[in-house]
Amino acid sequence: MKLEELEQRLKILEDSVRALQDIEEIKKLQRIYGYYLEHWQWENMIDLFSDQTESIEVSDLGVFLGKEGVRKCFRRENVPPEFLHVMMQLSGVVDVDPDGKTAKGRWYGFGLEALPLEGVVRPVLSSGIYENEYVKEAGKWKFKKLHWFRIFLAPYEDGWVKTPVLDIRQHRPKADRPPTANKPYPSGYVFSFHYKHPITGK
Repeated sequence: MKLEELEQRLKILEDSVRALQDIEEIKKLQRIYGYYLEHWQWENMIDLFSDQTESIEVSDLGVFLGKEGVRKCFRRENVPPEFLHVMMQLSGVVDVDPDGKTAKGRWYGFGLEALPLEGVVRPVLSSGIYENEYVKEAGKWKFKKLHWFRIFLAPYEDGWVKTPVLDIRQHRPKADRPPTANKPYPSGYVFSFHYKHPITGK
């Protein structure tokens, strides 16, 4: 085998290893984000986002623009100790772009929450889908765009079939723009995939 062929094979292997490392780092980033959500450690969450962040979108709240929008969306003072937001980051599908500098990922979020609402702590079931974009800055992966599409936010006592979505807008900051899509259960709406079908390519 010629030296040029060996060098080409080595380059392919190096690129493959680098892509796998990037995927694992992005998965770790997403999971760490989920742990910071648990007790709403907003400063830690904000630091996971790029200074070039495009937006955060929460389907039943709206779109928050830029890094300042990240601060507006997450910043909270005096989070009560009874607050709990266990949001598991599940079934991640991560695709790194060929340049190795940007990536996209899709995740399920499934949560068990304790939300103080109208002076009462309520147990809540939560589910949704993330479609996120990431950027590599100074060797570190960060969020560039986070989109949370809520499927349900249901009282534990009722379940999502009886009461699919609690209205929490009065407890959250005002978004910069209205949401692009807010079609929770039981609409049957399928949130768009960032990837093509792995077999058919459609």
